[in-house]
Amino acid sequence: MSATRAAAGSTRFDWTMAGLSTALVGGFYLDLWAHAHGRTDNTFFTPWHAVLYSMLVVVGVFLSIAAWRSWKGGAPWYRSLPPGYGLSLLGVALFVVGGVADLIWHQLFGVEFSIDALLSPTHLILAFAGALIVTGPLRAAWHDRLRNTRSRRAQAPAVLSLALLLSLLTAMTQFIHPLVDTWARTSPVASTTPSEIYVMGADGTHQTRLTISRGDADNDPAFSPDGRWIVFTRSRLRPGRDPVGDLYRMQADGSAPTRLTRSPGWYAGPGWSPDGQSIAFSLWRPDTRKWAIAILGASGGDPRLLTEGRANDNFDGWSPDGSRVVFHSDRDGSDQVYVIAIDGRGLVRLTSGTSNWGGSWAADGKTIAFNSNRTGHLQIFSMSTDGRNERRLMTSNGDDWLPSWSPDRRQIAFYSNRDDGHEQLYVANADGSGQRNLTQSSSMFIASWTAGWMPGGRGIIYAAHGSPPAEATPFVRQALGAAGIIVQTALLMGLVLLALRGGTLPVGSLTLILGLNAVLLSVLNDRYVLIPGAILAGVLGDFLLWRLRPSIERADALRLFSVAVPVIVYSCYFLTLQLTGGIGWSIHLWLGSIVVAGFVGLLLSFLVAPPAGLTNPG
Repeated sequence: MSATRAAAGSTRFDWTMAGLSTALVGGFYLDLWAHAHGRTDNTFFTPWHAVLYSMLVVVGVFLSIAAWRSWKGGAPWYRSLPPGYGLSLLGVALFVVGGVADLIWHQLFGVEFSIDALLSPTHLILAFAGALIVTGPLRAAWHDRLRNTRSRRAQAPAVLSLALLLSLLTAMTQFIHPLVDTWARTSPVASTTPSEIYVMGADGTHQTRLTISRGDADNDPAFSPDGRWIVFTRSRLRPGRDPVGDLYRMQADGSAPTRLTRSPGWYAGPGWSPDGQSIAFSLWRPDTRKWAIAILGASGGDPRLLTEGRANDNFDGWSPDGSRVVFHSDRDGSDQVYVIAIDGRGLVRLTSGTSNWGGSWAADGKTIAFNSNRTGHLQIFSMSTDGRNERRLMTSNGDDWLPSWSPDRRQIAFYSNRDDGHEQLYVANADGSGQRNLTQSSSMFIASWTAGWMPGGRGIIYAAHGSPPAEATPFVRQALGAAGIIVQTALLMGLVLLALRGGTLPVGSLTLILGLNAVLLSVLNDRYVLIPGAILAGVLGDFLLWRLRPSIERADALRLFSVAVPVIVYSCYFLTLQLTGGIGWSIHLWLGSIVVAGFVGLLLSFLVAPPAGLTNPG
């Protein structure tokens, strides 16, 4: 009797769940977009999380009401939802559990960045729960014995469900996706590179991205003494050539960037004078091929040279009274620490021996911290402003460099690779004790010169990027690009062949699946030029689906389809790259990648439909 009262599915129910699942995945991508565009303070309680969890509530309420009505009508609780949707309700419950676990995880281990965020255990729980939710219409179609005879409208929710599942998988693997990181392009563009500017609390909390440079490298940020402004460099990276850019000033929240310099050049390490009226920085001189120190008014204009650039003179910091600057130079051979008055007089060398650089003047005016490799590693030392009383502040088994005193002189920020060889931002007490890692992310690559403190020591500003920079070695670009094609081919064809075996891949499916996925991934990074190629690949794939009619019974057609679809997808991909900037790989690599993609599809086809001789005769 209970079997006759089990909940029955309907096209209307399928469409409702497909629509709600689309909204849920949209909320997920909205949250990803907010993180990629610096619109969140990277805490758990954000408006973007509110949208995502609100959609989860809507899905949960819809499924719960449907189950309650069926149960009141006499259906047993375990069959109170249409076939295929029980796991969707379980997914809602698991999502709630994962959300609570994510909140606890953030409190215990901090907020994740870049690849850390994508592969964090609690985020993987949320992704798995989301996959259970959105695949309800697909499972429902598999339970329908008449699915092959249904109208295209009735089959569409299952196709949309499959497209949403692929988009979840590609979102979690976007760090190795050809649509996100175009390593094969002549001038590669990666999703989180070049560097951007971040700010965080002095304890490492509330890490917030401030800039979206859209292809330029934002670097070397420093707060003005009143905390209202940030000066930084914005440069265009040119492979094989010196970067070209300008000094910029923006408000403390990252808004209203304004160019300060009138002539593009290569600028580095700007710092405000204590009275906020001037900015000193390092300037590359193309005529001498050396670095010089220059000073610019806070409102911009033409800088004046403090040093001539006949040696490599690099600005490190101001004295607390604003009368002198500390810098390092190779004018006497190896890098050494010097001080000079802002009128160019009174040059004094403070260090000797092995390489010493990266000076930071303490607020009391009596001490300068610097780094030296005299021990075989870069280590941080302090000395009096006359060069005497040197002492080592801390010891590690790695390199520690670029110290920066906090305004109250109680702490020192510095960079170190002591833990795993990966550069991270640390702070320590003034005497070198209490050393702790603030960034705590193996996926963040520090790109800044000396870290800058907020007035009062409330926080720290720095620059970083979240994936290998576009100017990474050719091997890195080639390896990541080729690996991305292999991984994404396996994900795409695995799902396509699974749907084909389940009889839920009508003509038109590939255009929807590939097109929707390309749009969602492109929105994350504001690059839309690859969308037409993805849609074209979908149309051509659907043409093959119509002509070949691949199926388990038509194994030869299935094999050909499995090879042809990834070949088409990546042929269209490389064609789009060529038309929109050029392919930076050799023909051996890009053509070979297309062939390998087809081979991956072929191998997967044997899992779906093994050769006749390998099937169980029983």
